[in-house]
Amino acid sequence: MSLIELLMASALLLIAVVPITDALWRGAALARDIQMRTKATLLAQQEMEAALALAADDFTRDPGKSSAPLGDGYLVTITGVAVGLTKTISVQVGWDRDKSGSLGSTEVLVALKTIAANVGS
Repeated sequence: MSLIELLMASALLLIAVVPITDALWRGAALARDIQMRTKATLLAQQEMEAALALAADDFTRDPGKSSAPLGDGYLVTITGVAVGLTKTISVQVGWDRDKSGSLGSTEVLVALKTIAANVGS
């Protein structure tokens, strides 16, 4: 095998390997993103259930949290806005990418919103 043949074979191999490697890296990044969004969704559902349980127990209590840690770098922000006999509850869960301890708008992975009614006792 001559040097030219060796160089041509190496170039062809490189041309084939680079796109495959790129696809593998993109696939791994996508899988990580899906895993993070799935975990954030589960955490948001848990936090929403807790906020609704609080509203059912004592409608006047504020369920609010601001960038509260949930573990593994996840944070939650909860707001509850009462208007008359209803309360709009919003839950945002995200991953603290910049490690600031505060959930920025670009870090939010899941946002849930619902309305609870005060049906009295």
